[in-house]
Amino acid sequence: MNKLYRNANNELFVDPIFENHEGLIEIDQAEFDTILSNLNKPTTEQLLSQLTAARKEQERQGVVINGVRYAGDPGNRQALQEAIAFMDYAGLTEFESWKDSDNLFHADHPLVDVVHAYQVIGSLRALLIAAEGEYAAQITGGTFTDLSLVTWP
Repeated sequence: MNKLYRNANNELFVDPIFENHEGLIEIDQAEFDTILSNLNKPTTEQLLSQLTAARKEQERQGVVINGVRYAGDPGNRQALQEAIAFMDYAGLTEFESWKDSDNLFHADHPLVDVVHAYQVIGSLRALLIAAEGEYAAQITGGTFTDLSLVTWP
């Protein structure tokens, strides 16, 4: 069994190799076990970073409209916005060919579906960010530490 010691500066030592233990205080097994278990727990900053990554992954999945998947990552949101703006400028209502987020092509793809997907992605993104904010507040407050319990809208 390892012995753990603490010095006056609150620094921890496990099984010091030196003979002089002067100034070191041995820590009991319960405190030792608590310290060891806390070493494996992520920090608040790590949890918040992991939470943001999980939210972005949910966003990236996007939405499916009429069997066509539209990714929700920033690059694809920008591409959707540009495609919608072009079609509006050109006065067109249908794409001759549309490549979806699963790399499948669709002939005569309706602009209305792309607009709807863009709107749904925006709405979903707002819900995901709101959920992230609620979880982040709980993490910061110390009442939420297990990201496997996160449920996304």
